Amino acid sequence: MKRPLAILTLLLAAPLLNAQPAAFADAKLAWTLPWDADWVTAISFVGNNRVAAGNKLGDILVWNLPDAADSKTPAPVRRLAGHTNEINRMLTTPDHKTLVSASNDRTIKYWDMQSEAGEPGTVVLNERARYEAESRKKKMPAPVEVKVQVQKFARELTVHKDWVLGLSMTPDGKTLVSGDDKGEVIVWDLPAGKEVRRWKLKGWAWGLAVSPDAETVIVSERVPLVFDSGARSGLKLWNAKTGEIKADLGKEIKERMSAAAYSADGKWLAVCRGGEANGLSGRVTLLDPATGKKLRETSPGHLDGATDLAFHPDGKHLFSAGRDTTVKIWRLADGKHVRDLGKGRGGQFKDWICAISISPDGKLLAAADMAGAVQIWSLTK
Repeated sequence: MKRPLAILTLLLAAPLLNAQPAAFADAKLAWTLPWDADWVTAISFVGNNRVAAGNKLGDILVWNLPDAADSKTPAPVRRLAGHTNEINRMLTTPDHKTLVSASNDRTIKYWDMQSEAGEPGTVVLNERARYEAESRKKKMPAPVEVKVQVQKFARELTVHKDWVLGLSMTPDGKTLVSGDDKGEVIVWDLPAGKEVRRWKLKGWAWGLAVSPDAETVIVSERVPLVFDSGARSGLKLWNAKTGEIKADLGKEIKERMSAAAYSADGKWLAVCRGGEANGLSGRVTLLDPATGKKLRETSPGHLDGATDLAFHPDGKHLFSAGRDTTVKIWRLADGKHVRDLGKGRGGQFKDWICAISISPDGKLLAAADMAGAVQIWSLTK
């Protein structure tokens, strides 16, 4: 009787022995970095423990993050001054030396992230709360002031003639692609800041991404340039070397895609539906990077539209953000929903999440909140 009992014990224990902890089960909110001036619209890690965020007014703040997630919430240490309108996208070169930002002021700016130069300055972190109190004739809260170094940009690209909405970089930091509201898509030699090639779309270059080998650019556009019932969308793969169309994906994918992203190894290509999406229609679609053919669509979608995408460095997961104030985590192998970060309205995020970024080591996630805050999540213990 001992032998069957031992076998039964092993069979019952097998699920426990084989059980693996759920992916990102230990993820938790580490810090809320307040910056109540206007929408925080763009974000990028600069290395593993530094994050930069840009807002609707054109300001960029930089924080140095503590090593331990239970440490005191840090204050910003630097303000990058030079843009005069909304920051739409920010990217950091792989050597962490340069931050690149795109803005509605029609410029792309480079920032030297190794520089210690700057002039003393002050940032008021509750500026909007003070303005609203004054306009409503309520008691004005005391200013939350922080001393920072104010740094100017190192280089400026002024070729675009309209809002620069799209920005993407190859993992080697050699190629940059930008797109604007006149439908101009420009391929750049990033280190030299030199234009290599450009082509014209029918509509706005709303979301774009360049493949890791710099051979292909996917561009989502709005056609025509109006917000009405007759508006259409475009989604195409372009040859980055010639500026010619490689594949028109709009025949199969008719929804408006607000963002696109390639995984660093080039094995995955993702787009997400945004804009005027209704209900749980803010879905993420995985495409064949070579052909653009639809592989699978994730579910559930973000309520009222998705806004941004980021592949995790583990090569196994994709993160998406949306107007529903959540960040969703997806497993690439089968497209399954892993979990949500945030609890929707009334949770950690108070309004749309405009952009997300994951640290190079995969340990932290940063989210830019439309309500005026930067949320930093620890993704591991």
